[in-house]
Amino acid sequence: MGSEVHLQWTMPRQTTDKVPLREAQIAHICWETADPAGGESAFNPSTCKSAGDGHFGPGKQANFTAAMPAEQTGGTLPAVNYFVELQNHAGKTAGPSNPALVATGPAPAALVGLHLSAQPEGVVLHWVPAAPQAGMVLRIHRTLIDPGPVTARGTGKAPADRNAAPPKQQTLEVDLGRTDAGEALDHDALLDHVWKYQAERVLRVEADHHALEIAGEPSAAVTIDAKDVFPPAAPAGLVAVADGQAHAIDLSWVPDTDPGLAGYVVYRRDLATGSASERISAAKPIVPPSFTDAHVVPGHRYAYSVRAVDQDGNQSSSSEEVEEELPQ
Repeated sequence: MGSEVHLQWTMPRQTTDKVPLREAQIAHICWETADPAGGESAFNPSTCKSAGDGHFGPGKQANFTAAMPAEQTGGTLPAVNYFVELQNHAGKTAGPSNPALVATGPAPAALVGLHLSAQPEGVVLHWVPAAPQAGMVLRIHRTLIDPGPVTARGTGKAPADRNAAPPKQQTLEVDLGRTDAGEALDHDALLDHVWKYQAERVLRVEADHHALEIAGEPSAAVTIDAKDVFPPAAPAGLVAVADGQAHAIDLSWVPDTDPGLAGYVVYRRDLATGSASERISAAKPIVPPSFTDAHVVPGHRYAYSVRAVDQDGNQSSSSEEVEEELPQ
C-alpha cells in the first residue's frame, strides 16, 4: 500500500523434528526480482535483499510491514517476490517460505478531501479527483457504526430490501479507468444509520502472468449520521366524488411508492366560507390511498389536498387541489 508492503503469515507450532516451539522465533524477510518469464523465483540467501527482521510467537499470525526501496517504487522492476525465512537461535533454518509476488511501480495518488453527504438515494462520497488511469479503481471501505432504532427508521428512499439488516462492513469499488468524477453514490447505505468510510485508489496490473494490485495511501476515515430529512413525493391523481346517499365526499389517489412511507394526511378548505386549509384526517397518518369526508354541509364547495408522510415524520408538499360539493 503506497510505499509499503504488508506481509502476513502463520508461524509454525513445532520444529521440523516435531518438537513444540515455546519461544518467539526470528523471522528474516527479504526480496528478489521476479522471473520475467513468469516462473517461480529461486531463493538465494546471498542475493535476497533484506527487508528486515522480526520476532513472532509459535502458532501466531505474524504481520510485517516493510518499506519499499526506491527501485521498487520507481517502476524499474517488473515485480518482486518476498520470502520469509525462520531461524532458530543457532541460526539454523528450514528454508524460505513460498514467494509472495508483489507489484512494483509508483503508487496511485493518495485520496484526499473525502467528505460525505446524505441524499434521498443514499450516501454521496466526495473527494478531490485525479487523472484517470487504466486499471484504476476507487476501493471504498464502509463500516456500520450505529444501526439506529429498530422501528420506524432505516428505511431510506432507495428501492432496496429494507427488511434485511445492513452488513457491518462492506467493500465497494468505483471504476476510475476512464474518468475520476470526484463523486460516487453509495445507494446501499440506508438513511437513519451512522456510517464510517475510508477509501483509496488501487491500480490493477499484470506482472509475470499474475493479476496484482498497487494501492495508494488511504484517505482519513470520515463518519456521517445519515439522517432521513427528505420528504416523500407529493401524492398524484387525487379525485373527489360526492356520495349523496351517504352524505359524504369520497377521495382517492394514486398510492405513493416510497419504501419509507407511513401514510397520508388529508386537508380541506371550505370555499363557501373562505376558511383556511385544515387537516381533517386522524392524528396518525392514514394508510390506504383513500378517505371519506362525512362532515360536509350540502351546498358548500370544498377544496381537498393530500400529503404523504414517511416514517421519520417528513411530510411532502401538497397534491394538486380538487373541488367537490354535496348537492342540497
